[in-house]
Formats: sequence, C-alpha cells, structure tokens
Amino acid sequence: MLDRVKIFRRRQFVLGPEHIDYEGWKRLRVEDNYLLTVHPDLPITVVHEKENKAILLGYAIDPYNPDLNDEGILKRFISGPISIKTVSSGLQNLSGRFVLLIISPAGHWLFHDACALRQVQYCRDTNGAIWCATQAETLAEHLGFKYDEEVLSYRNTSAIYQTDKEEFWLINDRSPFQEIRNLLPNHYLDLQQGKTYRYWPEPNCIGTLSADESIELSKPILQNSIKAAANRFDLKMGISAGCDSRKSLAAVKDVKDKIYFFTHTPQVSNEVDMEIPAKLLPQLGIEHHKFDLQQMTDEFRRYYECSATWSRERRGHIAYTALQHFGTEATILNSNISEYSQVWFWLPKSKINGEGLAILKSLNHPFAIHELQKWLDGAQEACKKANMNILVLFDIELRARWVTAAIAEYDIAHETFIPYNNRHFFCLELSVNERIRRGRRLDYPTRLIKNMWVDVLREPINPEKRVIGKIQEFILRSMIHKTITPWFPIVEYLRYLKLRRSFKKQVKEYEK
Repeated sequence: MLDRVKIFRRRQFVLGPEHIDYEGWKRLRVEDNYLLTVHPDLPITVVHEKENKAILLGYAIDPYNPDLNDEGILKRFISGPISIKTVSSGLQNLSGRFVLLIISPAGHWLFHDACALRQVQYCRDTNGAIWCATQAETLAEHLGFKYDEEVLSYRNTSAIYQTDKEEFWLINDRSPFQEIRNLLPNHYLDLQQGKTYRYWPEPNCIGTLSADESIELSKPILQNSIKAAANRFDLKMGISAGCDSRKSLAAVKDVKDKIYFFTHTPQVSNEVDMEIPAKLLPQLGIEHHKFDLQQMTDEFRRYYECSATWSRERRGHIAYTALQHFGTEATILNSNISEYSQVWFWLPKSKINGEGLAILKSLNHPFAIHELQKWLDGAQEACKKANMNILVLFDIELRARWVTAAIAEYDIAHETFIPYNNRHFFCLELSVNERIRRGRRLDYPTRLIKNMWVDVLREPINPEKRVIGKIQEFILRSMIHKTITPWFPIVEYLRYLKLRRSFKKQVKEYEK
C-alpha cells in the first residue's frame, strides 16, 4: 500500500485567502490574504527582518557560495532596500528549483527559478482574491472551474498532428482552464495587482565572449551547483549517449563518488543510450546501474494522474520505476535545458511571427498561432535590448514547458535538480558567437567537456551504428556545419521548408 499523504500531489503548494483541507499538509500564514498550504515534502524556509519577509518553497543554490543554505540565501533578499530590481539581481546567479515570495512595504511579489521548474499557476476567485498553486487542477477543483474548450480543441488537434502524442505541451501562459494562467519563466506575479510582469532578459545581458572565456566563467557555475546538490541530497544521475548528460558527467568529476549513476531501458532504436554508458563509466572508475522500466500499478496510476494535469503514460512508468529503485527520498540530476545553447531553432527573419513558431513545432491551429504571437509581442523588445536571439528565449521559456511538465510528473517519486537552470549561466554561454554554437555542431559543448574532464570523451557522443548514418553525420558535422551553415544556414533553411510544407498539409489531413 502506498502512503496516501506522502504521494498525493507530492511537493505541491497552494496559496490563497484560505487554507486547503489536505490531510497532513503544512499550514503557514504569510499575510492576512495569503495563507500557504504545503505538502510535507516541499521544504519551506522563512526569513524575517523588520517589516520584510522572504519565503522559499523548494531549494535554491548559489554556485558562488555552494555551502550557503536556503536561509542564508534568503537573508540577502531582505537585508537592504527592496525593489523589483534588487530581487531580480539577487536571482541572477541562483540555481535550484524554487518559488520565492517577497512581502514588504515595497510590494508583495512572487518569483520562481530561471526556467520555472517549480511551477506556479494563478487566478482570481469570484471575490477577486488571488490564488496560486503548483497545479492548475488543484485550483480548478477548489474554485469550480471547467476545462477551456479552446485549449481542448488545440490538445485534440495536436494529438492528431504530432507523431509522439506523449509529448504534448501547453503554449505561452495558458492552462487547461480559462480562468487560470501559468506564470512563465522570467516573469513575476504582483500579488496585490494580480498581474504579471517580465523582468528578464535585462538590457545588454548578453555580451561578447570567446568560447574559451565563456567556458572559464561558466564551468564553475555548473560544477559548484552540482557540488552543492551532491552535499545536500541523495543524488542520482541518469546518463545516456547524448551530449547533455555527457556535459553533466564531466562536471561531476570531483563529487562522482557521492552520486549513483543509472540508465533505464531506452526507447526503441535508442539502444546506444544503454550501450555507451555501460562502456564508458567503468573506464572512469564509476559503477553503472541499469534497469528496465516497470509498468505503473493501478494504485500508483490513480495518484499519478491526479498529481499532474494531463499526465503522460511513459512519464508515469519512469516515475514508478524510480520509486521502486530509489525509494522516496532521492533527488535525480536531470540534464535537460542545456541544449538551448546550441540554438536548435531557426527561421528566416521575415517569418519570426506566431505562424513561424507554430511551423517549427508543427502546430497548425489558430490557438497555437495566436498564443505564440502573443508571447512574441511581449518578448521581442526585451530580447532586442538584451542582444538575445528570440528563438533562444523561445526555447528557454516556451519549449521548457515540456520540461517543467515532465518534472512535475516526476515529483510523485523524486525531487529533480537541473544544474543548467541558472540565468547567469545562460548569459555566459549565449555571449559566444552563435556561429560556433548553432544546431548539431558540437564544438562548443565538446570544448566545455574537455576543459572539465576530458576522459568522459573516451566513448563517442550519440554514435551512429549504420555505415550510411556515419557518413551522413560526418558530412553534416565535419563539413556542412563547420564550413557552410555558420555563414549560410542551408540545413536549417531546408528543414524549415520541409516543416512548412508539412504545416500546410495538416489542416487538409485533419479535415479528412
């Protein structure tokens, strides 16, 4: 039998004018209209100074002071004059997964980590009071909201268009309920006004650095974030044949003995994700553990489906398997997000609009196009002032909703730590000329890996088994991506044309 209190909406919270009656959950009064109801496994840290109060839900890591605990980090936010600028500056260097509440005479504000890995949904009730929660469905149940028909139409159409129906994700700040919105990364919620505002990227935050300069400045952020996490948590790390987990592996060199390394059954045709770690880790003096995915039990499925809105089948099997192997107190080092630096998305400048972004993700639906255009309208000026490619911000802010959904689904089994979730780290990597980082070119991440732990390259990254595949990879990586696409993105342009043709066909196919 599963512990109902422990796994029901695990690691979630609700903030509103009254407490929610959930068995075993912690209760905290923030202010008269702000009462917190928090799952027992979601840490709460509270710091007061005179009229100022800071509350952290989750955990934060300062890679420049890796021994500093959550209380020490919080104190810095309220130790002097408080403003949106001082809070946003204080968040710039932080890694972790958290929600931050600041209560002061200057304002009542809610922030979260760089990629919003600790999700926040918010709305008003019929009396105009503000409510926030980890999961939209929690608010909808309590306040009597119904599913949004427009969102349902988009979801159903996406299920037809997408080849992988398991990877559905919502767009912009939308939730499954019309009255509820998702707080996007780099935005804060003014709890008194009930409105959100963008505070990042900041003007000129993307500078100009050589690859070597960027690596020397960014690698301590990665390494120290992982050291701090390894000292705080029972840390496990999934590893595959890919570039992202290889970067993480290089960064854990000094704390590898504190981490449990594993690979679970890969998806069909991805056998190298099991084979490469099995060869590589023993060469590094690391024990490699591998296990098969287990199917969810009916009991676990019931809790899983009520813990994450529109939860996905495969993620549930992964969460259940982790629970069986690691118990309930593990934290898993996940290597998602890091791929943003390789600038995977490209569009002709004239096509950077709602439809262009919809083409990139094969989402030919009026809802998708409208919401993507709405996001662009709110982000373009900030990106221009920051010297940031808006398609990179699209990756960090919108495509990251796929990542945050997966992490929320895993919360029932384990906490998650992503060392790349740090705004200053983003800025340092994005300050390198985009020609060096674009697409499938691995020069920049490989140089970062070599600088941290060259031995992890003893086995190739994502090797092709087929002869024809090896030839294609050589032509793409060693010839086209090094000599042509830095100056003329021919591969990206051809891919765009292919996606556009598919996009135009979607409506006709749907009508059939």
